[in-house]
Amino acid sequence: MAKAYSKLKLITGKEPAPPPTERFYIAGYTPNGGSSNPRPQLTIKGCWLEQIGFYAGLPVVIKIEQNKLIIELAI
Repeated sequence: MAKAYSKLKLITGKEPAPPPTERFYIAGYTPNGGSSNPRPQLTIKGCWLEQIGFYAGLPVVIKIEQNKLIIELAI
């Protein structure tokens, strides 16, 4: 299996920078047809999810702690 980012090294001759260990998002609201009490929503997306093993269709577990969500694969 090829290493992540191995194609970039072949093209440029340089090692690419490692991917960031933090991502920044903003919590929003789920559209609900204008009714009161909208529900908060957090959408996480990007090609980087596959790079760390989160592929479409795999189950995840979200652990809830004080001011923290921990997302792990459920396999």
